[in-house]
Amino acid sequence: MVNLKPKTSQLSAWVDRGVALFCLGTLVPASLAAADQIQHLALWWMVIVGGGIVVASIGMMVASFQGWKLRSFALVYVTVVTFGLITWPAAWQSDQVASSSPWLWMCLGVAAICLAVTTGTGWGFAYSIASGLLFAAVRMTPSGQSASLLGAFQDMINLVMNASVVIVALGVVSTAFKELDEAEAATRKEATDAAIEEALLEERHRLDGIVHDEVMTTLVAAAHTPGDVHVAQQAQRAVDRLAQAEAPTETRLPVTGDQLTWLVTDVVSALVPQTKFVSQLEGLAVPQQVASTLGMVVREVALNVAKHSKADEVEVALTSPDKGAICISIADNGVGFDPELVPKRRLGLQVSVGYRMWAIGGTAEIHSQPGQGTVVVLAWKPENSTVGEAELPKRRRAGRVLADIPDLSRPLLVRLVWVLVGLQFLLGWTSLDQVTTVWPVFVAQALAVAATWLTLRRTSDNPMRLPDAILVVVLLVAVTLIVQAVLPNGHWPGYATWHSGVVMVLLVTVLVRGQERIAWTGVGLYAVISAVWAITHEMTVADTLRVGFTPFSWMLVAQLLQSWLIDLADRMNASRRSSAAANKAIAQSFSKLVLRDVWLTQLRAQVGPLLNRIADTDYELSDEERAACLAQESRLRDAMRAGNLVTELTSDAIEVARGRGVDVRLVDSRGTRLPEDVRAALTQHLGRLLTDSSTKRVVARAAPEGYEDVVTVLAVRDDGSSELIGLDASGRVSTR
Repeated sequence: MVNLKPKTSQLSAWVDRGVALFCLGTLVPASLAAADQIQHLALWWMVIVGGGIVVASIGMMVASFQGWKLRSFALVYVTVVTFGLITWPAAWQSDQVASSSPWLWMCLGVAAICLAVTTGTGWGFAYSIASGLLFAAVRMTPSGQSASLLGAFQDMINLVMNASVVIVALGVVSTAFKELDEAEAATRKEATDAAIEEALLEERHRLDGIVHDEVMTTLVAAAHTPGDVHVAQQAQRAVDRLAQAEAPTETRLPVTGDQLTWLVTDVVSALVPQTKFVSQLEGLAVPQQVASTLGMVVREVALNVAKHSKADEVEVALTSPDKGAICISIADNGVGFDPELVPKRRLGLQVSVGYRMWAIGGTAEIHSQPGQGTVVVLAWKPENSTVGEAELPKRRRAGRVLADIPDLSRPLLVRLVWVLVGLQFLLGWTSLDQVTTVWPVFVAQALAVAATWLTLRRTSDNPMRLPDAILVVVLLVAVTLIVQAVLPNGHWPGYATWHSGVVMVLLVTVLVRGQERIAWTGVGLYAVISAVWAITHEMTVADTLRVGFTPFSWMLVAQLLQSWLIDLADRMNASRRSSAAANKAIAQSFSKLVLRDVWLTQLRAQVGPLLNRIADTDYELSDEERAACLAQESRLRDAMRAGNLVTELTSDAIEVARGRGVDVRLVDSRGTRLPEDVRAALTQHLGRLLTDSSTKRVVARAAPEGYEDVVTVLAVRDDGSSELIGLDASGRVSTR
């Protein structure tokens, strides 16, 4: 069962307005039908039921255009209509048998639709069946025209069918746009991620040049030729180049929720690969300075988790509790600690976390107890809550192009149309006693089958072929003329007018398939022919309006829905084009944020003190500092050549292992980022092998895309034995 609560807020608002318009429009034929029955109904009943339906209909219209929830007014409408149907026999004040069916029948289908939209399709279907059965029972009473069992059954089928058509149609459209919404979000995310990856690669290559030419060269030179004035000058130049690289040179664009999620995921996964992420930052935009600080603070928290928590489960949740606000929660199941016992001057918590959050107007809360894990909550909100989702620019609609409904809905719609046409045929067969000659009815139904086949063939083509649409209208006009030629004079022939339902269904389908003018021309021709028939066959004014109102009302609803679908499709296309045009600029700005404010800050913290000492001509490096220069150069070389294989923690382990003579070689032949599961498994196994005192050599390799083993790690021990570990794309391990 399809739930009628789509996530696409615009579609939901438009559906509400469509239902409200339909309720209000139903008052017109209902009032005309009620005109002949009011004199026989109790005043209290008309006040409660009639007044309640009018008030609820107007209330739904006002609510839908004010952006309020429709549920309250819709439930009032359903309650009043149900009460009116149950009490109809009691409210009938005449001893005479009613001359027509209760006018409430027009409101029953609307009530089912209201219930489906506001509560769920299951309730809508259930109500349509229950109200159909109840209406059939009322129809067999004197107040309901003392209809026969067959006539009551026909009414029930008609009511259930009409309500079900709308409920299924709304469900199909709701599901279609939910899928479109999800597909659009996924496509947008993929495009953004690709643009970010490309921009990051370009920016990283630029900065790698600075690191290689200035920093790494200086570190090696200082280790081998201490005290050289040229090396000191080179070190000062490296310090200046890093400062220049970190300084922003362009206007920084706001960071979106997706980008902030990417940043947090990137910095945390590098330190704690087993982390699970939950993000709900849609429609968010924050200043880059705030995003940069959050990235640094989250990195510091993740570093503490990696070094001290001993946690095997870590979860990071990113939410926006208020408009424009951000809340980042980092929770682990580690050993925990007592925050009161942590020295106030401890830099990790006080400076890297607390002070940085204070500097951007945010807060940092740390909740922990020994043995019960730790939760760090980082919160920030703008001073003026004006940062939020930007409105889509308005644009003129370039042609009427139907929104693309997923292919899975096409077979369903085709079957639905055939079922509806078949049910109309069934109603016609049960009303053969109302026609003057039987055989024209079957001829008309044969023509209707041909019209249905023409309408539904080549449904993948949009719009449908113009000659096919014209031929469908010609066939429907022929069906109308043939059926009306055998209808009786002087009284309404009931469901012998089955052809009106066929005309309604097929012309709505023609409209949906893009031939709007032809569809409305068909409705106009049907209305004129039917009006002439009603007048020449001595029908009342109410019957004359009744003949043409149903197809016209359905066409109006379909036209409104069609326009809304087209408008929503245009908005999505405009958003897609706008996103594509802005992706590169945003990604380039974001890449500079990541690499300048996060990566370069980390780099300067690592090598800045060494470079400053090297640049000081009066300072002489110690043997330990010269060794540190070579160690830092190796770390930078690993990060440059094998960024997929190293994290800050594995870099520490590699440095320690090399210090005791282990030959560590890293080869990164992969062009894209490793999956997080692979990174987590690699960190675990690489750390284990590097800390094993018997390990003599370690070779880790990230294979090119397409290999079964995404990463392989070879370890050779002192006794000559070896261990080969392979990791597939899911992080599963195979040991050989």
